[in-house]
Amino acid sequence: MLMTLKDALTRLTVPELKDLVNHIQGAETAGRKDELIDRILAAMTGHGLKATWTKLDETQQAAVAEAIHHPLGEYSEQRFRAKYQRVPSFHVAGAKSHGYSGSKRSALALFIHYSGDDRRYFVPAELRPPLKAFVAKPAPVALPSAETLADEEGLTIRPTEREALQEVVVMLRTIEQARIQVSEKTALPGAAALRLLTEKLVGGDFYPWIEKKNKWDQEIGPIKAFAWPMLLQASGLAVRTAGRLTLSPAGVKALSVPPADVIRGIWRKWQKSTLLDEFSRIDEIKGQNAKGRVMTAVAPRRAAIEEALQDCPVGRWVAFDDFSRFMRASDRVFAVTHDSWKLYLGDRQYGSLGYEGFGGWNILQDRYMSAVLFEYAATLGMVDVAFMNPVGASDDFRGLWGADDLTFLSRYDGITHFRLTPLGAYVLGLEATHKSVAIPSNVAVSVMPSLLVNVVRGCLGPEESLLMDNWAELIQPGSWRLDREKALAAIEKGHDIAELQRFLETRDDMPLPEPVESFFRQCERNGKALKVAGSAVLIECRDTETAEAIGHHKETGSLCLRAGPKGLVVRSDNLDKFRERVRLLGFGMPN
Repeated sequence: MLMTLKDALTRLTVPELKDLVNHIQGAETAGRKDELIDRILAAMTGHGLKATWTKLDETQQAAVAEAIHHPLGEYSEQRFRAKYQRVPSFHVAGAKSHGYSGSKRSALALFIHYSGDDRRYFVPAELRPPLKAFVAKPAPVALPSAETLADEEGLTIRPTEREALQEVVVMLRTIEQARIQVSEKTALPGAAALRLLTEKLVGGDFYPWIEKKNKWDQEIGPIKAFAWPMLLQASGLAVRTAGRLTLSPAGVKALSVPPADVIRGIWRKWQKSTLLDEFSRIDEIKGQNAKGRVMTAVAPRRAAIEEALQDCPVGRWVAFDDFSRFMRASDRVFAVTHDSWKLYLGDRQYGSLGYEGFGGWNILQDRYMSAVLFEYAATLGMVDVAFMNPVGASDDFRGLWGADDLTFLSRYDGITHFRLTPLGAYVLGLEATHKSVAIPSNVAVSVMPSLLVNVVRGCLGPEESLLMDNWAELIQPGSWRLDREKALAAIEKGHDIAELQRFLETRDDMPLPEPVESFFRQCERNGKALKVAGSAVLIECRDTETAEAIGHHKETGSLCLRAGPKGLVVRSDNLDKFRERVRLLGFGMPN
């Protein structure tokens, strides 16, 4: 139920009402409570409204303007501070209130009131229309951006789009061939898998993987190498089979789909996935798996970030801190936890983030956003990133109990800026199409009639090497022999041998030799010579006579095939019908 101005005034004490009456020109401050309320109502709903408005300073007027033009008439200090970098004063500095030692209320308290029931500040509904008559609508929230970044010692600028378009294919092929090991329970890749994936990254990971000298040392560890297997699992392109990742049919199909479309599909599936809470990667904040509902659902958090990303200019650098303020100022807020008291640093009791000032937006929401942007959006090539070593990059956590020995709170603390890429604009739906980035190659090969493929110039990249490994045997570095068995196995999995043929044709100055062309034709034809039409059950009869009788009878002969002297083969989908008709012949078939 919406409170009226009279409702709000009724909840105030007489000294508080006297503070407010004091701001009304010509109003008497003496009198009973109901008289004070009537004087305020008369002024605020009549000609005295604008006169009282003029007593507000610039910041207070901005606060009223923001509130009356809000759909619900709400004033949010978090939203206001994020937009204006300051907050209005609800009290008169140095002035004592009537009857008690607290500060005297400013004129702003005549316009913006607090509802304890809803725990929100608001402008009463009857004041909004007359205020809108002379209070202009505030300018929309602006998100600062820059064409370039100033040189700064230790700052790394990492373009990601081209890397991602190559790496998504490399990761799919690596999973298909290397069978990456992951936890069956958590789906997380192990150390060996992370090292292998790190080696396969086209541009390497964002930070070098440095071994810890002591078990208590902090470790940045892999970022892209960790993100890829999680993204591919969440999108359904990779599946866990006995603790290892294999490509799903959709994953095999993705190898023949434009990489930009694959990445768009991955991001969309990731938005709704519950495979991983990105905040779990903030290792130093403990208690996330405590009993009860600790962490909030991830989908609304991701949706808020995605919505704000859609307002980012393509190709311009945005400071992470500005983006964080923009989200709060534009009301793209979200909660990370249901109960911050259960999250802590160091010690569950003393280091709890539930204490006042401990679990603020900068500690929880900022760390979550940096994980999403740095580990997932950047890995997918949606944003370029500018970052520093996280050690010493941020000191906003230094006042927290239990943070004394930490060199960083999060491995993502080093991100300073990001830039939405054309690929990111396509993935987010800001652009209808994506123009593929031409990836130059200096590789030349020589394809021999003996089915040998030799690299004669340049060096194959990770994606190209994995492509060759899929169809050919490595003879020695830079030399492969096309292999019929490997080719047939690849076709069985859904790969298209035409991809290999195009690869060789574009990198050999000469036409492919006839034996190689014949190899492609035969593999294409024979690789699909057989297909599984269905499953069947092998049934053993007690003797040859029984098998003969059932196999040739008009009721059962069409449902089975002979398999040896006493064997019959029945399709699984015909088994029940076969059993019924066998009974009609006087035979039984126990399960």
